[in-house]
Amino acid sequence: MKFLKRASLIFNLSCLLFFTFNDSFGQNSFKIFLVGDAGDHEESGETLRNLQKELATSPHSAVVFMGDNSYKDILWGLIPFGYKGFDSTKNTMDKIRSQLSLLDNYRGSAFFVPGNHDWWNRITYARGKPKLAMEESFISENLRLNKTIANPENVFLPKNGTYGPDYVELQNKTIRLIFIDTYRIILTGIKKDKIPPEENLFYAQLDSVIRAGYMLKQKIIVVAHHPVYTIGPISKKLSSPYLFRRIKASFLNFPSYQVMADKINAILRHYPGIYYASGHLHALQYFYTKDSIHYIVSGAGSKEKMLSVKEMTEYARGPSPDDYIKWDTGGFFEIEIDPESTQTFLYFDNAGLKCSLEN
Repeated sequence: MKFLKRASLIFNLSCLLFFTFNDSFGQNSFKIFLVGDAGDHEESGETLRNLQKELATSPHSAVVFMGDNSYKDILWGLIPFGYKGFDSTKNTMDKIRSQLSLLDNYRGSAFFVPGNHDWWNRITYARGKPKLAMEESFISENLRLNKTIANPENVFLPKNGTYGPDYVELQNKTIRLIFIDTYRIILTGIKKDKIPPEENLFYAQLDSVIRAGYMLKQKIIVVAHHPVYTIGPISKKLSSPYLFRRIKASFLNFPSYQVMADKINAILRHYPGIYYASGHLHALQYFYTKDSIHYIVSGAGSKEKMLSVKEMTEYARGPSPDDYIKWDTGGFFEIEIDPESTQTFLYFDNAGLKCSLEN
């Protein structure tokens, strides 16, 4: 038997903060670990070290790093914000390695999804694509040398700066994991361009890929960097959205971001039970909507969003009493899929505490 710590803070009464775990259940299940925004430290922080412990005991699993896989320090880290990501300097290579090192001796599947920092927050595809390609190549080449992971040749998705959707099937084709590049979609509207035909084709393809898995009765999880359902500072209204658009494109109400969110949500509503998991917001959030959609925001792999007292009051609770929202803490999520059921777990307090989310 494995026992979890008792939490010192109960933030939702329906969250089971300590329980026993039956190892026989684990032998028949498959786990998917979801962590985002993990690229801020040159060495693995406490949250990532705790993730590594889970990976070490979970060979029947997959882990997805959901974007912003490397942040470039400005003035040696003296300035706490910036636009840039991986640039092949030692600083940014070490930040990627802090995640790659978790996969030493790991026997499951590992995936990396791009975020806006991986595109360097560029406002044109032509300027962002080479930056993303540099990171994709570094991650792919390093994991190609990993002798234990299940998928050394297929780790960075979507590939080559495309929209997606790319997908893999796991656990004897009972799980369909779908990857999309949300910044690539947002990028097309940063300069007030019209939605190009290939983006409209993307939404049709996303619906088709989801529908195919749904017809096969697969458990479907869409993974991306940007949330399409969340609460917090990124959902505030924007005035003059195209002024300082490189910054404002990270906000849900930026025009091309909002169009993307509306279109993706419209697709998801056709498929009750589907999961949509993302990072971007440096917090831990779980929502289960009236349409039976599971939304996960797991953007606290190496960064936590510090809120003011006013913001904490405004964003302390979601629209439903069954929503889970954690600020100012590192952590990640786990979805455990059994032939008969699916459970969602939240790891918080730098992943030192584990909580079962019960709907």
